[in-house]
Amino acid sequence: MLDSSERRQLYADSFYDVPAQTPRAGIALQSVRVHSQHIPLDIEEELLGGAKQVLCAVEAEVSLRAEQRGIHMSRIEQAFQDDHRRPLAATAMAIGEKICETQGQDSARVSLRTLVPIVTITPVTALASPDMVEISAVAVAGARPSITQSVGTTIITACPCMQGYALTELVNELGLTAVDGLRVLGRVPIATHSQKGRATLTVRAPDLADLPGYRTLYRALADHTVLTQELLKRPDEYELVRRAHLRPQFVEDVARDTAAGLARRLLATGRDLRRLTIHVLADSYESIHGHDIQAVLEMTADRLVALTEDESGQPQRSTAAEDGSA
Repeated sequence: MLDSSERRQLYADSFYDVPAQTPRAGIALQSVRVHSQHIPLDIEEELLGGAKQVLCAVEAEVSLRAEQRGIHMSRIEQAFQDDHRRPLAATAMAIGEKICETQGQDSARVSLRTLVPIVTITPVTALASPDMVEISAVAVAGARPSITQSVGTTIITACPCMQGYALTELVNELGLTAVDGLRVLGRVPIATHSQKGRATLTVRAPDLADLPGYRTLYRALADHTVLTQELLKRPDEYELVRRAHLRPQFVEDVARDTAAGLARRLLATGRDLRRLTIHVLADSYESIHGHDIQAVLEMTADRLVALTEDESGQPQRSTAAEDGSA
């Protein structure tokens, strides 16, 4: 048998370049996707405390013209071999642009997703808790480019529905006035059911320069939800539960509060909010039901700011417990 150095090419190059051949049915495809693959990448993110190598789940899809039979798979795999150290969103866009160029197609879309370790501090004992968050980036290269980045975390919510009944029982048992009861509601945890959930906060923009960092997204989640932690001593556990019960949230509240909070945070940075679209996907894994609940919100940042400010330009208050009114 001849080895590869001894084999001669008997036919024209076009005979061997099967993907470039003309298909039997000359129909353009919106996308051809490569998925179920993981690749190592060196990324540099403030949320991670600098540069780290991570293993990313990668998906890549590229449009295909009517006159071409298939994609060149090896060229996509070569595009995945990115050895530059840069932010995740920039890496996704660089891979997408390379795929678009080497495939000779009109557009390409690349998705990168990875779990990254971060260290948070417990609220009472001030111990270091080794936690995980999911970060992702989606880049669309071509005539209409866009770039998206997301942070996903685990949260805990306390249901607002039951607290009215628990407070009524407390007021009746202790002989309090209704006004005294509302003061208690704002200062002491009141019984209700709680559940674990998940919130993913996403920002989409036409250009990399418009995007905030992952740290900004994580901060918005931490400010407007109650994040779980892996290492919790008993005083920390109580403080986490206390926070959730003092600010009870439906999963719908999680979506609204987080999106509006991020929009206001971005407003303070001087960014053009019209170029930023905020998307929140919030899940509640219900503790007293057999079903779960999901809420989705997507809106431009400028619209979110306009909808959540009162006439004085100040953020609207969202719960009766916060302002002491019924």
